Amino acid sequence: MMTETTVYTAITFSPVQGFIEKSRKLRDLYGSSFILSYLASTVCWEAQRQGGEVISPALINVIQGTPNQIVIRKNFSEEEIEKALEVFEVTSEENAVDNLLEAFQKAIENTFNYRWRQIVDRCRTWAEEQCQAWIQPQRREWVKRKEWREDTSVLPWERDWQLWANHAWEFFGAHGDSISAAREALNEKKRQRNWIAPNWTGESSTLSGADAVAYPGMSRISPKQWDYHQEKTAIESFYKLLSEKVGEAFLQHIAQQLCQSPDFTSQQLVDKYGKGFLKFVRRILPHKTSSVPQDLAREYGEAIIDPDEELSIPELVKRLVTLEAIAQPIGIPLKEIPETFRDLSRLNPKKKKDPQEQSESEPDNRKTGWFRGDGDSVGKHLQKLKKQGGDEARNLHEFSSKMMKWGEESLKPSLPSGKGRIIYAGGDDFLGVFFRTPPDLRYLQRLIRYLKEQLRGQLSPEEKTVLDTVAVKGLHKAVKLPEELRKTLAIYLERHQNDSTLKENLAHAGLQPEEAIALFRQPVLTADECLEWFYRFRSTAEKPKERSDNAPEPADLWSCHDQPITASIGFVWAAPNVPQRDVLQHCQDAEQTAKRKGRDRLCIRILFNSGNFLQWTCPWWFLKVLQEYRDRDRGNNWTHIYNDVAILESRRAFEGQRKVALELFELYFGKDNRNKLNPQYWWNDEDTKQTGILGESENYIKNNLCDREAVDRDITNWIINLAKVGFHLCKA
Repeated sequence: MMTETTVYTAITFSPVQGFIEKSRKLRDLYGSSFILSYLASTVCWEAQRQGGEVISPALINVIQGTPNQIVIRKNFSEEEIEKALEVFEVTSEENAVDNLLEAFQKAIENTFNYRWRQIVDRCRTWAEEQCQAWIQPQRREWVKRKEWREDTSVLPWERDWQLWANHAWEFFGAHGDSISAAREALNEKKRQRNWIAPNWTGESSTLSGADAVAYPGMSRISPKQWDYHQEKTAIESFYKLLSEKVGEAFLQHIAQQLCQSPDFTSQQLVDKYGKGFLKFVRRILPHKTSSVPQDLAREYGEAIIDPDEELSIPELVKRLVTLEAIAQPIGIPLKEIPETFRDLSRLNPKKKKDPQEQSESEPDNRKTGWFRGDGDSVGKHLQKLKKQGGDEARNLHEFSSKMMKWGEESLKPSLPSGKGRIIYAGGDDFLGVFFRTPPDLRYLQRLIRYLKEQLRGQLSPEEKTVLDTVAVKGLHKAVKLPEELRKTLAIYLERHQNDSTLKENLAHAGLQPEEAIALFRQPVLTADECLEWFYRFRSTAEKPKERSDNAPEPADLWSCHDQPITASIGFVWAAPNVPQRDVLQHCQDAEQTAKRKGRDRLCIRILFNSGNFLQWTCPWWFLKVLQEYRDRDRGNNWTHIYNDVAILESRRAFEGQRKVALELFELYFGKDNRNKLNPQYWWNDEDTKQTGILGESENYIKNNLCDREAVDRDITNWIINLAKVGFHLCKA
């Protein structure tokens, strides 16, 4: 007799990390994150529409951050199986269920592919519609040179777009009578992958040389037949026009929203762009039909697509999809695009022809901090719960729900406005960036004048002069704000946060109060601020603090999800001229280093413009040793230990002499900290949950004995790397 059958389906798609990491700008990161989360959500929605139950990820009404590892439970009733026996003309229930599962998965895959093609087609058609002024004369030239057919309305690049629409993703699905079985079957399918990728031609636009430059004339002729200078000129002129059209679309969309909120009643709109910028847009575009001045279209378009860029098709898609004018018709919600438009631009102003303009432009001299993290041994944790007799599906769903809520309710708000932003939070997998970007000078001036007027009795003549300079040049590293002035401004902002006039001036500049306080207290982001966040992220406090309502307060940010897993993070403090995709690769490498070194730790990399880096990895419980450094004058000048290490290295004093490194460590960090470099703190201990400085003891076993030379070498290197990283990260 037939009974109801329950089957689990595991689904994923790739390449995901590569799609994110091959990003030139911060805007690309957001675009790729939105697309991936939207596609993962599409899989979940379609599974539910087909009668499946999404076990993981837990759906919490937030699209951004939906991970691409999806587990679905599908129950087939007696009636469905009986009908399938007839429809598929099979004789066994097992074959009937297999056919039902194949149809179920195919429906999901078709929807996934449809949504991706919809994104690609929308971006292509929008670009074609906006750039007809370039396309029509170019088409006539192609036909005249017999490079393209006159009898077709299709453009040469359409085939390449179709290749990307049809071959961008590998979609994997597998089934099993348990979640574990489904995942094992999925991994087996991924090992047997047989993916067909487009064979691109044309000039390379990426470091990998894998993608061709996207413009309407691509692929119409062989690259061997190209007139390079002619093609180069055509590509440049296309991107110049496309950039202007993007700027127009950006400004016109805001103008349309302002028509619906004529009195700035939309707080979301004010928070996102700033009242000063909104007033500016209203002034230049008073009506829906108003045209955008070309110089402004060019200015705001360059912030999204630089005319000098040569983007590939996926890069162009990631960039365009962050425009609400494109994303809204598709159905991609961009509500999590940063509150201020400037947050999306890494500082990289182009050289101006006018020397006066160049002197007033903001130099690209800001370092940024990037971090990527992941939960440790999540699979082992879930397997442990299963062995303890728990329901596997319920355990997975509860875990996913808690981690998704943690990302949304704890992780994202932990980086306050003005310090940085979480780019992606997919459960226990996350990516973030620390940065500080001041408002556009034209919107900052009013706030500066107001603060100067309010503090006129408290400012010295020199401080007034500095504020006058800020009003002319803006806030950046080249403009030195005296420490006393920074304190005065921050204290005033803290004490008058509820003042209506101050609020109006902050809104005009597009600043939240806490963002303004941080900006004036420290105009340029420091590494110390990043470290402060990591100190709060993970600790080993034995007992949580008690809140007034008697509910236990989590000891740190990571503990808010209340799951017994640890986290490993790679943090990169990057020089300003390092390409973003290189920074992201270093983030991944640093995270993997933290995993290899024993998990439950932070790996810090100092990344220089040359591409060289310094690295130090430390368990979370010992991270605050950075705060306990004292130089020979009892100050915190890291130059002392840095120079000592350099001299000792030049004399080869560390070679085979762990004691030399330990004595140096004790000199600068104290005896208590030196005691923590003793053997009882070296290794991970599963029973006590202790994380060792050197990680797993098994890595140091040689011929069934502990390799003392390797231990001495690694302890010595740990101290040396601490001195070098601390010098660059914590120096006064």
